[in-house]
Amino acid sequence: MIDHRPGVVLQLHAARPSAEAAALEACDDDALMALAAADHRGAFEVLAGRHLAVLAAFCAKFLGSPRTGEEVAQDVLVEAWTRRRGYRPAGRFRVLLLAMARTRCLNRLRDDRRRHARAPALAEAPVESEAAARADQLEDLLERERERQVRAALLELPISLREAVLLRFDHGLDYAEIARVVGRPEGTMRSRVFHALKRLRGALAAGEEP
Repeated sequence: MIDHRPGVVLQLHAARPSAEAAALEACDDDALMALAAADHRGAFEVLAGRHLAVLAAFCAKFLGSPRTGEEVAQDVLVEAWTRRRGYRPAGRFRVLLLAMARTRCLNRLRDDRRRHARAPALAEAPVESEAAARADQLEDLLERERERQVRAALLELPISLREAVLLRFDHGLDYAEIARVVGRPEGTMRSRVFHALKRLRGALAAGEEP
C-alpha cells in the first residue's frame, strides 16, 4: 500500500489479480499516472517498481551514499504520488522523476553543509593479500578497484558537472532532456558533460601513474 505521508517508505507488493497486474505492466508511464491521478494505487505501485532502482542509483551516486540515495528515491516517489493529480505528460516520465530527485539531492547536500557535515566517504574496497588472490580473481579485483576509483573521482567533481555526466551516461538522457532536468540551456549541458569527462579522465590517469 502507498502511504502519502512524507518520508514514508513505499510498500510494493503483488496482491492484485494476475490479469489486472499484467494489464498494468503493459501500460506506459503516462497511462499509469492517469490511473494514479484517479487514485488507482496499484497503477502507482507499478510505476514505483519500474523506476525505484534507477532513482536510487542516481541519488546514491549524486550523494555518495547508497543508504541516503535509497531514502531520497523513496521520498521522490512519495512526492510523485502526492502530486499525481497535477501531472501533465511532457516528455518521458523518468525525466520528471530525475528532476525531482536532483532537487532533493541538492537540498540534502545543502542541509549537510549547514550542519557542517560531509557526505559519507565511500568505503574502501577490501584489497586481498597476494597469497589469497588467485589468478582467476585478479581481473575481478582490478575491475572493483577501477569502479572504486571512478566513484571517488565522480564525487570530486563539482555538483554541476557530476549531475550532468550521471544523467547523460548513467541514465541515457539526451541533452535536451538533461536541460529540462537541470533547467539550463542545452548548450550549457553539452559543455558540462565535456568538462566532466575531461576531469574524470585526468583524475583516473593520475591515479594510474606509478
